[in-house]
Amino acid sequence: MSNQINKDRSLEIIFPKLSHFWMDSGLLGLYEIAKKENPSEMGVEMHLTDEGLTFKGTEDNLTELFNKSYKSLLDQYYNKSTEKQRQSNEGFYYDSKEDKFVRFPKVKSMGVAGLIFSKPPRMTAKQVKYDVIELNEAGKKTNKKVLPPEYSHLQDRFDSFLSETGLKISANNLLIDGPNAIQPQVEIKVKKGKERGKCFICGEASHLLTDIGGTVYPMITGSSGVLSFNSNGGSPEKVCWKCGFLGKFVPVNGFYVYNNESYNIYFPYSSSLIKMSEVYDSFQAENGIIVEDPNLLNNFKNSLGVLFQHPFEQFFTFLYSLYLTFLRKNVTDEGVNELDLGKLYDVFISKAPLEFYTINTTSLGDTQMGKMIWPFNNSVFIFRLFENVEKNKISIKEVMTSLIDRDQKKYENKTMMRNKVCERILKKSSVVELIEQHAFHINKSKKQYIKPIHDFVIEYEKILKEGNDKLDQAIIDTAVSLGKTIGFSVASAGRKGKGDLFRLRKTRKPEDFLNEVNRIQIKYGTLITSELYGKGQEFENNFQEFKQFCMIAALNTFNSKSQN
Repeated sequence: MSNQINKDRSLEIIFPKLSHFWMDSGLLGLYEIAKKENPSEMGVEMHLTDEGLTFKGTEDNLTELFNKSYKSLLDQYYNKSTEKQRQSNEGFYYDSKEDKFVRFPKVKSMGVAGLIFSKPPRMTAKQVKYDVIELNEAGKKTNKKVLPPEYSHLQDRFDSFLSETGLKISANNLLIDGPNAIQPQVEIKVKKGKERGKCFICGEASHLLTDIGGTVYPMITGSSGVLSFNSNGGSPEKVCWKCGFLGKFVPVNGFYVYNNESYNIYFPYSSSLIKMSEVYDSFQAENGIIVEDPNLLNNFKNSLGVLFQHPFEQFFTFLYSLYLTFLRKNVTDEGVNELDLGKLYDVFISKAPLEFYTINTTSLGDTQMGKMIWPFNNSVFIFRLFENVEKNKISIKEVMTSLIDRDQKKYENKTMMRNKVCERILKKSSVVELIEQHAFHINKSKKQYIKPIHDFVIEYEKILKEGNDKLDQAIIDTAVSLGKTIGFSVASAGRKGKGDLFRLRKTRKPEDFLNEVNRIQIKYGTLITSELYGKGQEFENNFQEFKQFCMIAALNTFNSKSQN
């Protein structure tokens, strides 16, 4: 009787916000999955606040909700199949209740789920070992796997099933009443008991502790790894059942792209859980950024094409895709688009700022090793940049394409410079030096189209320099004007004119640069604007940047006007 009374007693389970992007993403994931299971119909109250997530209900009801939520999580995020695997449908098991053989596709965990748990699938119910008999066919002895005695009455049907489907027996055991599936183990114990210690992650005392491992937070080595680095360190750290449970739900809040055996993963994050939930709902809405790639290589729309492989260029692609699918609106009959400032404010500024945590990993055998984790909080700047650039008829896609170095032999080196440019843009740093290097590098032995990066760098640097006295917009305009004049003047000389551009570029001092400009002026009859000489001190103080803008403009004009 007392046991029944205890089971009927209402319990309160609190998952506190830990102010850590990984664990709070798991907290959001549990909430989003659990609410789809209709907890109220199970007799469970669920409340999300900025302080955490609270569940109220009986022991049985809470356990049922957590188990159902976990099963839904595994089905949606861990047991994924590529389009080819779904079409092949190579697995099968015997359903004893329905008395039939059932096909199922192979599964794998990808993205954040693959980072958490990459072990192969295992049986979900039970299995029986095949018997092996020897056959003599046309004088040739062969071995055949057949059903064991307790299932031998199904052999004829089993042979027909294999013949009709074209499937082969590729394992030593027949699955019974369920497919193979990926199943990271969890322990759920909602009823409190004797305290066993404090959790390494949340710091709370707990009645159920387990060894820490990568399924809680992959950037922390597992128990064997901890001990291998310090043989005298004693027992590994422990985590409570709640943190162990939350760690599995992190994939719900993550975006990912897989390339060259590396993951780039992005988590929307805010100090407000309510804000995170609202953003999650917005991103999941129709016409949102979420997609399912047939090969499971990414889970968001890619609006800039292929050949994006390094961390910063990948993240730049994600942000631009987010801008196109979520933050841009059509406001005129002519099809002119602009940033939806209301949505931008609601999502990234209102209540609590929204940032992104990005993770880059690399393959280390069968596991992924974290290389870089960094928070990104310049979203508003980036989205305003996209809007301003597009209003000036500059295509971001063409800019990114122009930054590919197609002469590089190694695939990964073709976009190394683009990755550096994207890194500086994401960090609100100048890119004119890199653009100038790239423009002249790809034009060294042939003529390459650079107008997109020419237009972009001028617009970007002007936006970047707003309110900054280091190099005002007038200096940029003077440098670009001079470059256009020089490029136009030497274009008719073809290769010799191009040689004069490269000679001008090699100058290292302001006086050498001016002397070379004067030489070009005399040689080609170029008329140099007097503004150059009227900005003497500003020119000297900002010589390197001035020269870089000038050379980019000169090369772009030369390419557009020359015939060779």
